[in-house]
Amino acid sequence: MSANAASLIPSRSRGWRMGFGNMLAKEMGGWWRTRRWWIQCLIALALLNGTMALNMRDGGNASNAGASFLMIAGLAAPLAAISLAQDSILGERHSGTAAWVLSKPMRRPAFILSKLAAYGLGLLVTWILLPGALAYVQLKPAFGHALSGTGFVAALGLDYLNLLFYLTLALMLATLFNGRGAVLGIAILVDFTGLMQFIALPVQKYAPWLGDIMPWRLMIDFGSRGPLAGFMAMGVTLPTILPIIATAVWCVLFIAVAIWRFRREEF
Repeated sequence: MSANAASLIPSRSRGWRMGFGNMLAKEMGGWWRTRRWWIQCLIALALLNGTMALNMRDGGNASNAGASFLMIAGLAAPLAAISLAQDSILGERHSGTAAWVLSKPMRRPAFILSKLAAYGLGLLVTWILLPGALAYVQLKPAFGHALSGTGFVAALGLDYLNLLFYLTLALMLATLFNGRGAVLGIAILVDFTGLMQFIALPVQKYAPWLGDIMPWRLMIDFGSRGPLAGFMAMGVTLPTILPIIATAVWCVLFIAVAIWRFRREEF
């Protein structure tokens, strides 16, 4: 048996899972066998924890530093998810790799779901767990018992849910459009709406209900009502859970649309 033949792993899965294991292994290798994971870690630590350390220097206000951490996490982590996710689909479509992979025993739902799983895990480690753990160490001396450990973990869960919204949004848009401009433009506009006042103020004035069905309130003080992650971190009862439920529903919907559209793609 040749070395090439010995390296082949037959796929015994059936249905929508056909090819999922092999594709997932390939995507995971792109994260953990390359420089991507530690580059993302360095960027996340510099933006999130580095900024918070500067805000807390020389006795800076810890509450403001914590709010800054949540705000930057709500903005920067989605940008990383959007950039990586759209390139994972469009890059393979434009290069012809997607067509080549799908000519093998590979179902199209498995193609999308393997990317969701690999990128979801990679971003969880690099943009949520590592900077989140360090942020807790940075904030704990200033807040003491007021900073709930379980509440902080729950706040990181909202941080991850917020990231998943933009990850799944970018994956869906990459199946609907052929150009990066449309994908990046729409996804970044949604992300910036929660932060940029010249966009947020018209939304709050003419469509305030969007604040309850979009992920902006998870990490950002949208509409001066406070970020839900901040309430959780301090162990305070949430004023509403509607944005959490709505964001989870959006994630499921985006992936369903992405699979539906990709199954109709002609290569």
